[in-house]
Amino acid sequence: MKRLFFIPVFLLTYAITAQAQSKVTFNVNLTPMLKDSTFVPGRDYIQITGNLSPISTRPVRLYDTNPVDSIYTAEVRFSSRYSNNELEYNFEIVHPEGKKKTEQLPRKVRLSGRELELPPLYFNAFAW
Repeated sequence: MKRLFFIPVFLLTYAITAQAQSKVTFNVNLTPMLKDSTFVPGRDYIQITGNLSPISTRPVRLYDTNPVDSIYTAEVRFSSRYSNNELEYNFEIVHPEGKKKTEQLPRKVRLSGRELELPPLYFNAFAW
């Protein structure tokens, strides 16, 4: 009888935990970088790094899903344990030889356990 009670409680706990994850859609507008060839599609790529897992353990690449707008995007899910934590992150342009151009200041956002889509600000622009 205890096993029968345990299974629904476990499933309910799992469902609540899964819902509390923060899904963040990161966007960056590379128009100026494309114009001055600081970023060359097909040669270079852009990634995001930060202070919370999963982007603290391995960078995540962003992709231009609509090449007309020059906005590169990536969706990242953060564990519910980071809910209400402040995420510090930066975009990095990576060149073929491994050389990186990292933004000068960290960007910050508070994780809320909900979906969040960040506006497509320019690379290395901090006027918000």
